[in-house]
Amino acid sequence: MSGSLIASSYRRLERNVAERHRRAVAGVSFIAVTGSAGKTTTKDLIAAVLSSRHRGSKSPGTHNSAHWVTHTVLGARRGDGFCVHELGATGPGSLDEAIALVRPRIAVVTNVGGDHRSAFRTLDATAAEKAKVVHAVPRAGFAVLNADDPRVLAMAGGCRGRVLTYGLHPDALVRAESVRSSWPDRLAFTVIHGEQRVAVQTRLCGLHWIHACLAAITTGIGLGVPLPVAAAALAAVEPLPGRYQPVEAAGVTFIRDEFKASLWSVAPAVDFLRDARAVRKVAVFGTISDYAGRASQVYADVARQALHVADEVIFVGPQAVRSGGARNHPKGSALRAFPSIREAHRYLSTTLVPGDLVLLKGSQRADHLLRLVLARQGRIGCWRRGCRRVKFCDECLLLRVPEVGWARGGTAPEEIAGA
Repeated sequence: MSGSLIASSYRRLERNVAERHRRAVAGVSFIAVTGSAGKTTTKDLIAAVLSSRHRGSKSPGTHNSAHWVTHTVLGARRGDGFCVHELGATGPGSLDEAIALVRPRIAVVTNVGGDHRSAFRTLDATAAEKAKVVHAVPRAGFAVLNADDPRVLAMAGGCRGRVLTYGLHPDALVRAESVRSSWPDRLAFTVIHGEQRVAVQTRLCGLHWIHACLAAITTGIGLGVPLPVAAAALAAVEPLPGRYQPVEAAGVTFIRDEFKASLWSVAPAVDFLRDARAVRKVAVFGTISDYAGRASQVYADVARQALHVADEVIFVGPQAVRSGGARNHPKGSALRAFPSIREAHRYLSTTLVPGDLVLLKGSQRADHLLRLVLARQGRIGCWRRGCRRVKFCDECLLLRVPEVGWARGGTAPEEIAGA
């Protein structure tokens, strides 16, 4: 039997076991979190809020494929209050298997955006796939929907259970006022539910996390967690790796937002840098994804947006040269493009000074921009191009290993190690 057949047989067996286990833990409130962005942070915030009153589990890290959904279901125990899953949609029909296994009592939808544009083609098609999670909610369950996203709010009509809304809209069941977050200040706001008003202070960076926080609080309210308790639970949650996570290296603060860089996620990054307080602001972009039109136009437009708010804008990677169309910007002399991350590191190592704020915005699988931070903290060996690993570089065993291709005309190991 071939390896692929063995693997397929194992997955079927594992799923069969998970289906039996799901029936055995029917008393657990299974929660499915989906959306185009913010799923992982929302999932972790929900788990933090619910853990203040209940024992439960959650899917690990950013893992949201069918394989990991199976593992998370198997991790639920009798007597648990909740099991929260992150469900990722990559195209029409991609959520069907996960929904059938999880059978969520609670559905949480963050937003509908342009991720996986090539597979979905339209935002309406994206919304239709994510709405399946809401349709799966039983009459005894409820859906937690973003009132500020029309496509998400429209999913309420397909929910058999209750609908709890959250957002900045005045008609949202759980809403926020006085939202503020200007680096180095973290996200803070006042949450309102009925006659209750509670001040919330978080560790998160950026105004755009307000919806993740409100989704978690709303889920908690739906499961009986008092508003003050839910609000307090958020205060202890740190930013996730690669999601606006601040890291200091030799006096320079890097804001890591390098897990993915779909075009529609660029605006919040630019807004964050605009509102930040720092002696000097630097924006570093890697590969931008999920856009329509010519790449040269898209990259140049992003460069212009960033030049409005940053003192220096840098593009890294094989697409970096496409930003050149922005050189006619009044601050065009502050735009730079480097074909490799190693060249970008060499430049930044001589120009960054303590007190600088550097935003990293890229696609993890394509760019591995974290190396710009790690190389400033100490010597690294890996400057590989085209690495497709999903894991972050500080978790990779190859970080200190020079690429062996130097013998075919590349750079010698000792030169790489000394970079």
